[in-house]
Amino acid sequence: MLFAGSDSEMISKLAKNIAHFFVVKNITEESKEVIYAYGMELLISDVLNTLIVLMIALISHTLPAVIIFIAVFMVLRRFVGGYHANSHLSCMLTLVMVMLVFSYGICNISGQTAQVFSISFITMALPIIFCITPVPHPNKPMSAEKGIRLRKRSIILAAVLSVVVIALLIFHYQKLGLYVSSGLLLSAIMALLGFFLNRGDNSKR
Repeated sequence: MLFAGSDSEMISKLAKNIAHFFVVKNITEESKEVIYAYGMELLISDVLNTLIVLMIALISHTLPAVIIFIAVFMVLRRFVGGYHANSHLSCMLTLVMVMLVFSYGICNISGQTAQVFSISFITMALPIIFCITPVPHPNKPMSAEKGIRLRKRSIILAAVLSVVVIALLIFHYQKLGLYVSSGLLLSAIMALLGFFLNRGDNSKR
């Protein structure tokens, strides 16, 4: 976690300066400065993460694959939930690690091996998603009603994506199937991490 504090402080300070500038220029009300600062902090973090993804994808010549992979992951994550890094730097490092593994590892798998990996990823991901999702953020409690709704959507979406993967494999689009199943597996892994980390935090309280 070295440098995590300074990284968060730098982004937070930049966000606060932008929000204060908006107040000075009468773009927003002073009473809403804190809200704008928080929103700006999230926006800056998202922009940096997007730039990291694009940079790695362009350098590794895997942009189409990365778009599919990230799209599947982001759509599922809305309903599945899961692990959230506790600092901007941790988030970026996790993202870099995932992108490197995908771009330089997964994307180089093809043919029969890609098919085996795709089926393995589905087999690992589905039980996790079916059993533990949704996994809420520890700082954002979820109502029982919302939990049931997200659980249904998670299961349906995961099942549909699995059928898509199988269809792609049947029609010999092994690499596309691998990209989709990779996004599915990453969602499941993040859910599992969040599940156990949340349990650990709750046991300390």
